[in-house]
Amino acid sequence: MMAIRTILAPVAGSNIDQRVLDLAFRAAKRFDAHLEALFVAAEPQDAIPIVGEGMSGLIIEEMMRAAEAETVRRETRGRAAYDAARDGAAVAEAGAPMSDLQPTCAWRRESGREDETVARRGRLFDLVVIGRDPREAAASLTFDAALMETGRPLMVAPEKTPETIGEKVVIAWNGGVESARAVTSAMPLLRTAKEVTIISVGDVPHGRACAKALAEQFLWHGVEAKVSELPDQSNVASALISEADKVGADCIVLGAYSHSRFKEMILGGVTQDMLAKCDLPLWIMH
Repeated sequence: MMAIRTILAPVAGSNIDQRVLDLAFRAAKRFDAHLEALFVAAEPQDAIPIVGEGMSGLIIEEMMRAAEAETVRRETRGRAAYDAARDGAAVAEAGAPMSDLQPTCAWRRESGREDETVARRGRLFDLVVIGRDPREAAASLTFDAALMETGRPLMVAPEKTPETIGEKVVIAWNGGVESARAVTSAMPLLRTAKEVTIISVGDVPHGRACAKALAEQFLWHGVEAKVSELPDQSNVASALISEADKVGADCIVLGAYSHSRFKEMILGGVTQDMLAKCDLPLWIMH
């Protein structure tokens, strides 16, 4: 099982940067990993709508300048958030691996589209720490790209970072492929957790392994897990969050989007509900 040695944290100069960086530095210290804070500067021409025939060169130049100024403003904000989080976490910057195992960090700036750059760069890392603000469309685009196109687990930052990460972990289990992938990706977290609880809500569908079967398999990894099998609920997300609260969890492992993502966006779905309601870090994998 691969260890978590590298972590990517996209930074956009937005209100969610601080929570992302707080969680990312906490995770870097938890795993003695290298954290890269990635800022993607938009190309000015990408910020301009399709140019109509009646648009003068002067107006286009003005729009380009405004776009460049906005990028500078966002980068300045993002860099300030990174510097503050780095100093607060007391993590050293490094451009190459250290001889001894310790958390390190670096700032990286690229140009292009944020969602495409995060997807491409994210495939090189072991974990992507990301925030999600439904009010910011761009942040959601980047979030979707990180989830659907990196092939890597995400740790989604809540509004407030808990004191500990991954000491008491809850697994939301339904026996599906997405749950299995999420659990496999989270093994470095689970193997070092003090307490693991597997929660299933309602009957596990026919042909899928139940929570107790997963707990038995965990013993081969040296992980002792408690099992909580809840009766069927009208709101699965609320039941999971309530149970996680009872056991004092500081992280929830969740398989993302067992239905079509678009269907879940329209109908709600457990993933959307958890992203909207949960105030703990979510370790999710599609």
